[in-house]
Amino acid sequence: MNLEKKRSLVAPCGIHCGICELYLAGDNPQIKAYLISRGIGEDKIPCTGCRANRGHCPIHPGACATYECAGRKGISFCHECPDYPCNRVQPAADRADILPHNLKPYNLACIEHQGIDRFLERAAEIKQRYFRGKIEIGNGPQLSDEVSKNG
Repeated sequence: MNLEKKRSLVAPCGIHCGICELYLAGDNPQIKAYLISRGIGEDKIPCTGCRANRGHCPIHPGACATYECAGRKGISFCHECPDYPCNRVQPAADRADILPHNLKPYNLACIEHQGIDRFLERAAEIKQRYFRGKIEIGNGPQLSDEVSKNG
């Protein structure tokens, strides 16, 4: 996949659609079968990404208000907004164990300070740390192999 396509798969809120299971299911029958087993309709798979779908995610009813807000303000990413951070990107505990929504502020900070290309290099690791990392006080989420190296 070329770099421009990879960049287009990062939503205005900082979520990387290119590493979302709904997107990956397009090339992976096992992921597709898993999503269907979780109640996601086969007609909703695969997703082509937030920007390509103009803010419509297959598992979200209607258009994304964050996507629409970014469009009205003429910005590519929420961190470019004078109102950032706002409640649309604020972390919440609800479904934090299965959805990556709490990654938005961190992802946006990475994009703002390190650039979109550096973020793309790290996005899969960032997501893995969020879902599989163990908190080490003072050091943040650590993956099990890092814990054994540092411990």
